Amino acid sequence: MWEDVVATGLIGTDRRALPHELPQGWGAELDQDLDPARAVLTLAARHRAANRAGGRLPSCAPGAVAPPERQPTAGWAAHEILVRLLSPPQVELLNLWLIAAAEHGQGVSAAYWTPLAMVAARTTELDRMMLVRVLGGRGVWFVEQNPQWARLAKSFRSDAKDEVGQQSEVPEADASEHAVRANPEMIMRIPPPLSSRLTRAVLEIIASGRLQQRGVRYAAAVGARLPLEHYELLRSIAQQSANGEVPLTAAGLRSVREALLALERTLWLRIEMHSAFSGEPIKVERLEISQW
Repeated sequence: MWEDVVATGLIGTDRRALPHELPQGWGAELDQDLDPARAVLTLAARHRAANRAGGRLPSCAPGAVAPPERQPTAGWAAHEILVRLLSPPQVELLNLWLIAAAEHGQGVSAAYWTPLAMVAARTTELDRMMLVRVLGGRGVWFVEQNPQWARLAKSFRSDAKDEVGQQSEVPEADASEHAVRANPEMIMRIPPPLSSRLTRAVLEIIASGRLQQRGVRYAAAVGARLPLEHYELLRSIAQQSANGEVPLTAAGLRSVREALLALERTLWLRIEMHSAFSGEPIKVERLEISQW
């Protein structure tokens, strides 16, 4: 086809006729009413445009293919909680979300891979082992494609199971209420689930006001460990504090209330997450800790 056009241009339209039809890829039919000399130039311009638009690129090796996603994605309710925890990022609570998702065998939607990777790239406090489990193979592959996350991706592939430096666990049989009252931090080393007697002991420690400035952080950490069914124990302890059964100064009462609020928020968030991931309804009424 193109050779015919070239021959017509070289010989002249008075000695050689133009083609009657154009190739389909040229996108138009030949205007038979057009002056033949002008038609040759028009065909040349069309060929040039078609050649540029339709030319093949140099061949290259195929790109990497993402692995298939095998775990189910968490539902809308769970992701609604995740949105709350990402705006702004609350790392300690995000860890609870990742743990809950992993425990229920559910992954995070691809829409949240980037926000979670950005948080993980900024801080080492985000539980990266849980993040890997929730991202799944496809999400980890996605992180590896961004050169700016090279260090984060490398940490995903490293031996993250190395737990050197962590405190050894204390068997609950060796952790009496007296021992926990003497050393409140011991509760962090007792493997779950905690018994109701230990839960009550640690709640009474918080309500006593002895922890002072570190009470809020300690209470939030306790809220991440208590069994969900112990939520009602918090109600009774809060009621005792509100009634002034423990003598405290005004400043002491404020610190205790802030600590109980932190514990309640954390524990209630876990209840919400359990309901969102499992689909089970929440069967307890939320505790409102009013001003004292």
